[in-house]
Amino acid sequence: MKRLHFFCLLTVLILGATRSSSTAALAQPATERVTTAVRPSDERSMLVYPNPSTGIVHVAINGFEGRRLELQILNVIGSVIYRENLSELNDRYTKTLDLTKFAGGLYYIKIASDNTSEMRKLVIR
Repeated sequence: MKRLHFFCLLTVLILGATRSSSTAALAQPATERVTTAVRPSDERSMLVYPNPSTGIVHVAINGFEGRRLELQILNVIGSVIYRENLSELNDRYTKTLDLTKFAGGLYYIKIASDNTSEMRKLVIR
């Protein structure tokens, strides 16, 4: 009975995935498909490493060239415990932070500009 149930579930999953992909392909003819290429400079990203950390943390910021950013570190309840304004960012900007004075636990690193923001979790041991 278990095998029959497993086989039915597997069949439904396979048919559902096949139908959704085939209906999406039918909805748009191959001659009219439009793909947009994203230039690397248009991609905004923030990488926090090493994570978990002992206190020395690197924040790599990409895609915010020519913008003024505010870098914030928030504790687990959302209070800002560190704030710094960053300006004149280049293509691949990296900021090194010394957070050894902070107690071990969960923190959030946030960067914000006029119309966008990014947030990452950080664990300090």
